[in-house]
Amino acid sequence: MFYEFIFYCRELESFLFRNQIQEFREGDHDSFFAEEMLRYIQTESLKIPSSEKQKYPSLPWDKIDSLWEKDLARAYDYIDLKMLYYICAYEIPKITKTIKLETR
Repeated sequence: MFYEFIFYCRELESFLFRNQIQEFREGDHDSFFAEEMLRYIQTESLKIPSSEKQKYPSLPWDKIDSLWEKDLARAYDYIDLKMLYYICAYEIPKITKTIKLETR
């Protein structure tokens, strides 16, 4: 379960880098992919036991566990694309970097 969480974070990070995405646009396939990846990340995060999460206290686990409801979904069937990009481009790399540094 932790492996899957890290895998999806890295996949999303490399997707943005590989495709040189600078923003998401309404109806764009890239934003749909990012939304799905964040759903997977959140789902996998919810499976991680709190004992494992405590090993990484610098990560905002509460935010990760609820990012879909609290940060992205602003209204029914509306996704805040700027927040989606921010999470994908800035927050996800912080997560992967933190886990990488703390596992050494």
